[in-house]
Amino acid sequence: MSRYRLWFWGCFVLFFAGLAVASQLALALVAEADEVGPSMTQLGQLSIEQLENVEITSVAKRPQPLSQAAAAVFVITAEDIRRSGATSLPEVLRLAPNLEVARINAFTYTISARGFNSPESSNKLLVLIDGRSVYSPLGGTIFWQGIDVPLADIERIEVISGPGGTLYGANAVNGVVNIITKSSAGTQGLLASMGAGSEDSGMYVRYGGALQGFATYRAYVKAFHRDDTDPVSALDMTQDSFSGAQAGFRLDGGVGRETFTVQGDLFGNRVKDSYEKLWGGDMLARWGHAFDDGSSLSVQAYWDKSDRDAVLLQDRLQTYDLQAQHTFSLGASQQIVWGGEFRVWREALFSQSPFHFLNPSATLTLGNAFAQDDIALSENLKLTVGTKAEYNSYSGLDVLPNVRVAWEPRKDTLFWAAISRAVRTPSRIDRELIAPGILIAAPHFGSEQLTAFEAGYRGEILSKVSLSVSGYYNDYNDLRSDQYAVPDIFPVQLQNHLNAKTYGVEVWGTYSPADWWRLRAGFNSFQRSLSLDPQATDLTETQTAGQDPPYQAQLRSEMNFGSDWELDLDLRNVAHVKTPALVSFVPQIYRTVAVTPSYTEADARVGWRFASGLELSLDGINLLHSRHLEFNDPSSYPPRSIQRSVFVTLKAAL
Repeated sequence: MSRYRLWFWGCFVLFFAGLAVASQLALALVAEADEVGPSMTQLGQLSIEQLENVEITSVAKRPQPLSQAAAAVFVITAEDIRRSGATSLPEVLRLAPNLEVARINAFTYTISARGFNSPESSNKLLVLIDGRSVYSPLGGTIFWQGIDVPLADIERIEVISGPGGTLYGANAVNGVVNIITKSSAGTQGLLASMGAGSEDSGMYVRYGGALQGFATYRAYVKAFHRDDTDPVSALDMTQDSFSGAQAGFRLDGGVGRETFTVQGDLFGNRVKDSYEKLWGGDMLARWGHAFDDGSSLSVQAYWDKSDRDAVLLQDRLQTYDLQAQHTFSLGASQQIVWGGEFRVWREALFSQSPFHFLNPSATLTLGNAFAQDDIALSENLKLTVGTKAEYNSYSGLDVLPNVRVAWEPRKDTLFWAAISRAVRTPSRIDRELIAPGILIAAPHFGSEQLTAFEAGYRGEILSKVSLSVSGYYNDYNDLRSDQYAVPDIFPVQLQNHLNAKTYGVEVWGTYSPADWWRLRAGFNSFQRSLSLDPQATDLTETQTAGQDPPYQAQLRSEMNFGSDWELDLDLRNVAHVKTPALVSFVPQIYRTVAVTPSYTEADARVGWRFASGLELSLDGINLLHSRHLEFNDPSSYPPRSIQRSVFVTLKAAL
C-alpha cells in the first residue's frame, strides 16, 4: 500500500473516530456516574490506590509494594503499553519520565537515565528482559536495533533511575530497566493484530494453551517494517528503512512447591542501505522452590546469541549465564536476599576498516556474589544495607556497596535516602580497539566509578493525587578520555582522566479528576560539570559527555467514554542539547554549541472496541510538526529527522 493511500485511509478513519468520540463525550458529560461503564469507573482508583500497591521486584530483588520501594522507580504497566500506541520497545520507554529517549534514525535509539546519552556514552544503563541482560561487552552499550519484545506479552517494565550495582552488578550505574513478560497462564487463547501507517507496518500472532495439570504455554510470531527517516543533509542519500521478524515461545509450570519457566526467541532484522543485518536467539530456563518457612530459592540459566554484520564490521557474540538467589527472613525484622552469578562472553570481531581489535576473538568472564539485608528498625523505619563483590576479566575486583533508609510516617507517605557505589567495567573498545598511527591499545584502562547520593518522596498528597519526587548528586571519577600517548603527538590512547559531577530532580505524578479520566505529568532536570585530571587532555570530550537536554517535561491524558471508546493524548517537551566543542586545536579550550534544537510534540490515540474481542485504534505520532530532530552526532550516525505519522491497528482476541 502506498504512503498516499495510507494517509488517505488514516485521515478518513481519524475523521470518523473524531465524530464518534465527540458524540460519546457529549453523552458522557450528561450521563450519571453509574451509567459510565465498568472500565471507566475503575480508572481513577487504579492510578492512585492499586498502582501504588503493584508488586515490583527490581529494587529489592524480591516482591514488595511500589509504595515501599526506597528508590526512584517508575512502573510502566501492560495497560499503559496498550494505550500508548507505541509500536516498539524504545517508544514505550518514552512513558518513563526518568529516562532520556532519543530516536536517531529508522532503526536505532540512544537511551539513558541521568545523563550521558549518546551511542558513545550511553553505557551506564542496564537492561534486563526476564532476568536476561542485553548488555554488549563490545562498547558497553545497548544495540536497540537487535532488541525486540512483543509489547502485548509485557506484564510491566520497572524503570529505576540511580545505581543498582549491589543487586545487578557492574554497569547498572545510572539506572536499570527491568522488562518482565507475562506468564503463559495469562496469555491463553488466540491474539492477533495487524497495523499499517504512513511510516510503520506490522503484524503479531500469539496462541496460548495448557498441558493438562502440568503447565501452560504460548508461542508467537511477529514482523515489522519501518520506512526511511528524512536526512538532514542534502548530501545524505542513504535509505535507512528497517525490517525484521521474530518468533518465540514460553512454557510455565510447576508441581507442588516447585515452579519452572522455559522460554526462547529467534529473530532476524535488516537495515536497507547500511547493509546492517542482525540475527540471533536466546534460551532461558528458571527453576524456583518455596520452602515451608516462607523462604525461597531460584536458579536461572540463559544462553544468548547475537550476530551483527555491518559494512565494515562483523560481530559474533554468545553469552552464557548462570545465577542463583536465596531469600529468607531472619527473625521478624530482617529480610535477606543473597546469591551469585557467573557469566561468559565469547565474541569474534572481523573489521575491514583501519580500526580493528587487538584480539579478534576473545573470551571474557564475570563472577559475583551479593547480599542485601532489609532491617526494620521500627514499625515505620527501615534500613537496607548490602554489597556485591564482582570480578571481571579486564579490571579485576570491584566492590559495590549500598545503604538505604526508608521512613513511612503513614501508609500513603514514604521518604527515602541512599548512598551507593557503582562502576562501569571496561569494554572491548576501551581496552582493545587499535588503528595504526591513530589509536593504540589501552591494557590499563580501568573501571569508571560513581558515588551517588539520592533522596526522595513518594505518596498521596491529596485525594486522587499521587506524587513522586527524587533528587540526586552523582560524583564520577575515571571516566573515559582520549589522550595523546606522547604529549601532542599521535597516536592516541584511551585513558581514565575525565571526571564529572551531575545533579538533577525527577518528578512525576498522577491526578484523577473523575473516575473516567486520568492525568499524568512528569519532569526531569539535569546539570553537569566536567573536569580533567591535572596534566591530562581529552580530544573527544563531546562523545564521552553525551548529549543531554537540561530538562524534559511530559503530560499525558487518558479518558474512557463509555465502555467502548478511549482517547489518549500525550504532550512532551525536550529542551535543546548543547555540547562542548573545540575552539581551536589546543585541548581543554571549549565553547558550548547547540547541536539539537528543543522540540515539542504531541501524540493522540483513539481506541474503539466495536465487538467482543475486537478493537480498532488510530494513532497519530508527532502531530505538531512534519518532522523534528532528536539526536545529532555525525561521528556516529548521519543526522536524520523523525516524521509525523499515523498508524491504524486492528486487534482480535479469541
